[in-house]
Amino acid sequence: MTGFIAPGPDGQPMLARIILGCCAADGIPVKIGLSGDVPRLPADSWVQVVGRWVPRTAKDPVNGFDIPYLEVDTWQKIAPPKDPYE
Repeated sequence: MTGFIAPGPDGQPMLARIILGCCAADGIPVKIGLSGDVPRLPADSWVQVVGRWVPRTAKDPVNGFDIPYLEVDTWQKIAPPKDPYE
């Protein structure tokens, strides 16, 4: 999975992407909690993460949605994509 680092509801880093329906004004954040070998990078750093789903969730304090978690096996810092909304 590819995304940028964002602070989670517990202050720990999570992986995020913004999905657009029509334009930037209707952008919806999609978040994945990270556990295991979690990248310790500043917010907005782009990473590629390989891992597996774990049966854990958290509540997003912004919208109340469940945030699934990924057990990180490996990760690497990457350059931001040319189109971050793809």
